Amino acid sequence: KVHGPWSIFTVERGQDDADPPWLADWAGDGIITRSRDLSGCCAARARGIPVVSLRHLLDPPILPTLMPDQDLIGRRVATHLLERGLRHFAYLGVAGAKAWDRVRLAAFVRTLQEKGCQEIVVRRVLAGPELAWEEAEEELAAWVMRLPKSTGIMVAHDTQGMQILDACRRAGRQVPDDIAVVSVDNDPVLCATATPPLSSLDQNLQRLGFEAAHLLSRLMAGECVPPGNQFTEPGDVVLRESSDTIAVSGEALARAVRFIRERACDGVDISTVASLAGMSRRAFECKFAAEIGRTPLAEIQEVRLRRVRQLLLETDFVLPRIAELAGFRSPQYLVRFFKQRTGLSPGVFRRRWRFEGR
Repeated sequence: KVHGPWSIFTVERGQDDADPPWLADWAGDGIITRSRDLSGCCAARARGIPVVSLRHLLDPPILPTLMPDQDLIGRRVATHLLERGLRHFAYLGVAGAKAWDRVRLAAFVRTLQEKGCQEIVVRRVLAGPELAWEEAEEELAAWVMRLPKSTGIMVAHDTQGMQILDACRRAGRQVPDDIAVVSVDNDPVLCATATPPLSSLDQNLQRLGFEAAHLLSRLMAGECVPPGNQFTEPGDVVLRESSDTIAVSGEALARAVRFIRERACDGVDISTVASLAGMSRRAFECKFAAEIGRTPLAEIQEVRLRRVRQLLLETDFVLPRIAELAGFRSPQYLVRFFKQRTGLSPGVFRRRWRFEGR
């Protein structure tokens, strides 16, 4: 209600359904659409009705389009799987190689390759009635059987995540010990009812909806907004059992890694963690870097960075409180660290990405 009272009409319909015929002579003020068929929406736009799309990454764009940053999504899921210590990776996309799927895949592969991972298995699965459930699951189970142990799989959405978890059960592969699975969307019902519970990246769709309404309000007020693809900040991976693994050699090192990830914001001392792992500090640092791909200090800093981002976006805490909760000795040091890592000051980051009324 930031922009005044709207009379909103919505109806349950499939994403791939044709635009409803009544759009041909509808006399509304604005449209927000996820429809694949743009014929009715484009006709309405030609009659002067503003339209905002939440689906179409087109080149060149034909509508003002908003979407969570798919490049960031691919990078964050890849980083999450790398942090589990996994050595093999796969991407399970959707049939037809949609534009958003291609962007995610490219970012996923690029992030892994930057860390020295060159072999990434890619598979696309059919959606809808093309294959019966049993047939599709048997094909996926056969595919899963060919993957090496300690493989991390990124899947396109939570429904597909449940499908791959079922395929793992059919193939006798243990999740997350043999196969770790991370999806996208973070539907709380689907993720909680999956077996095991499904890790999933939260696209921050509440923010997306707000930004779409704000953009439509500008258009309805007469502002000229040219067609173009705009992106919102997605959230992080919400960790659940399907990727809650640390694939490192030795229980002592795994225990040390978990300790860092749980206690990084409490003032972790690397020598103390090395003792927990039963190693000298130098041996621990070398072993950690070889297994995880970065030093213990870099791991601590990454955990703290994610904590700061979360607190900036989800709370109203002032910088001294955020610094305290994220393990920084002063707000000034937090500002320098955050700007060095993100290119933005904490205040600018909060104003740019936070979901709130304008």
